[in-house]
Amino acid sequence: MKQFAAPESVVDATKFNYEAVVKTSKGDFVIALDVEQAPKTVNSFVFLAQQDYFDGITFHRIVTNFVIQSGDPLGTGAGGPGYNVSDEPNQVPNKRGTITMAKRQGASEFGSQWFINLKDNPSLDYTNPGDKFYPFGEVTSGMDVVDAIGRAGSAQGTPTEQVTITDIQIREITK
Repeated sequence: MKQFAAPESVVDATKFNYEAVVKTSKGDFVIALDVEQAPKTVNSFVFLAQQDYFDGITFHRIVTNFVIQSGDPLGTGAGGPGYNVSDEPNQVPNKRGTITMAKRQGASEFGSQWFINLKDNPSLDYTNPGDKFYPFGEVTSGMDVVDAIGRAGSAQGTPTEQVTITDIQIREITK
């Protein structure tokens, strides 16, 4: 399992927008990363993707009609990259197709785990008095693949079949 002290600075928000092409055993989907709302979060995600950190990792938590979660090299929900990043509060709602970093209950920092909302989840929004989750991107194509991954889950979050990330490619798009 790869471990890092901190993410290197790899994102240039003044020159580029960023997309992640997520290749999985169920197909591919594309995420537009919101470097304006969440520059440190996007930088960490891009850094880990460029290090091939996510390659071979499963979607270890798939909650039917709620979220698909990945980013844990252990596949247990307890793994991480060796560092944490602090929340970047924003007012982006957790709507269907948004990607958000996962974290422990009550935490205000995260490591490498992330989830995609399968439906609008206002209970996770910035307006929630409890735990808040701040989206840092949105699926722009391949939501049918995300939904197919979602069908491989259960109400408890235990996957009914293994779905693996084979690669995450980062695209820099000149502004």
